[in-house]
Amino acid sequence: MPATPVPESGPAAIESGSVCPACGEHGTEGAAYCEGCGARLTGPTPEPANAENPQTETAADRGGARSCPSCGAAGAVGGDGYCIECGMLATRERDHIEIDASTPGLPAAAVTDRGLRHHRNEDAVWLVTRPRCGDVVVADGVSSSFDPDVASALAVETAGTILGQDTGPDVVTRAIAAAAAAVAALASEGDPRRRTSNPACTIVAATVRDGVITCGWAGDSRAYWVPDSGEAAQLTTDDSWVTAAIRQGTDPAAAWADRRAHAITAWLGADAGTVDPHVTSLTPAGPGLLVVCSDGLWNYLTGLAEFAAAVREHAGRAAGGPAPMLALTRSLTEYAVASGGQDNITVAALRLGG
Repeated sequence: MPATPVPESGPAAIESGSVCPACGEHGTEGAAYCEGCGARLTGPTPEPANAENPQTETAADRGGARSCPSCGAAGAVGGDGYCIECGMLATRERDHIEIDASTPGLPAAAVTDRGLRHHRNEDAVWLVTRPRCGDVVVADGVSSSFDPDVASALAVETAGTILGQDTGPDVVTRAIAAAAAAVAALASEGDPRRRTSNPACTIVAATVRDGVITCGWAGDSRAYWVPDSGEAAQLTTDDSWVTAAIRQGTDPAAAWADRRAHAITAWLGADAGTVDPHVTSLTPAGPGLLVVCSDGLWNYLTGLAEFAAAVREHAGRAAGGPAPMLALTRSLTEYAVASGGQDNITVAALRLGG
């Protein structure tokens, strides 16, 4: 039975291994770089975070020549994303991506962002809309695996392509199955280290067809329906240790406080076995928002009512300006960054009706 991968944001971090002197993150034994902040763990000791050497930034900071978040050198980050002073990687193309996929009758947008603690964005998102139809896929790479960013990118592209080409029944199930097969195949391709720590990710995929939402998932990325009025609904149920523990009668507060809380029990990868995605459908009774996100957002809004209230608040702020759906997803992303940005953040939103 394969060991359960641990997502990058969970408290069930690897117990043994290096401790980053810059941010205090525990890492894998023998790792050269910190998975939390990207600081070098071998060679010269990186400077700890302080007023002269900030380790935090906003998503808006990542453009053009800027100061290095590792050594603080002003304007030292070159076009390749590396600092010319200390050599640390500061930016990648995937650090912050925005998609405005709005079409007549189906406004939609998505943002994915590296957050503040991780040295790369291991989330990925696919969003395509057509009149009265839309497809969205979010994947969250498992940081304890090798090349999790490759796994998530391949998963969303594979599933998204099938969703766009196939409108038959069970298309969501087939899309996730194809993504699972593609990610599992990575273990035998490319870098030989993939064989001992195969690339892995979670996935959630949703389609909108003539007002009907169909959602499938494996892992702990989530989809929500937030109506303009009335009760919201979480369409997904996390494949995680905490969910299983609560289902078996563990007190929710105690379960969430357990170090194993965020350990996932289903994922895509060569060691995942047969992936049997959960699938559910919803026909909304009125207008509202379909929100699909990684745990980089919902970790700060764990309760359903709390999540729905935040979405409505940020949607209200964005409603009066241009590109309101893009403004909404930007605003929710910045909320997660301002809340600590402990994880990669991905949020996609589609407005149905009204």
